[in-house]
Amino acid sequence: MCLGGLHSYNKVRMTPLQNFLLKSLLDLLVALAWACWNRLRASQEEHRARALEHRRPVLRLETRRVNRFPTVVAVLVSLPGMEHRVLRALGGRATLRFASTWAELQQVVAYMAPSAIVADPAADWRGDPEQHLALFSDEWRLPVILYTPLTPQIAGILLRLGAHRISHVIFHRLDDAPYRFVDAIDWDRSGPPLRAA
Repeated sequence: MCLGGLHSYNKVRMTPLQNFLLKSLLDLLVALAWACWNRLRASQEEHRARALEHRRPVLRLETRRVNRFPTVVAVLVSLPGMEHRVLRALGGRATLRFASTWAELQQVVAYMAPSAIVADPAADWRGDPEQHLALFSDEWRLPVILYTPLTPQIAGILLRLGAHRISHVIFHRLDDAPYRFVDAIDWDRSGPPLRAA
């Protein structure tokens, strides 16, 4: 039957087998499209990650400027809540320089000569945290304060780092009160500066 040039397909009857095969074919096409889309996204993310690895690390300058303090602390943490705890504990006492990778932290340390480093081994697994922590504590003789969540993976790293000169470990959500950070930093024997009002 034809209505204004359009054919009515309501009269075409499919057998249950044809109906099942058509639905199965459509399901297969949707699954195939979904798999291709996921593979394309993963490939793009891998390509971006490889491009970032080959680019020279850029020194990320902190835009928050409160006061300049003579004590500089370089910070690399894995969680925003940890960054907030460090900022709350030391923000009014020291100039903080945050990094997002071990390579970036190494640049901050090279350019800023910090009084201490607060670092989380879980912040950047691909950046070889053990090698960087050994470099900072043993070769460069900088005070390193490990600030990390307590996990089985971190426990293994802490055991391997026992041979290095790391004397302070602060566990996120367990013993990260502000005084722990203040007590861990050498304030040139004059004591920590008072918090800015």
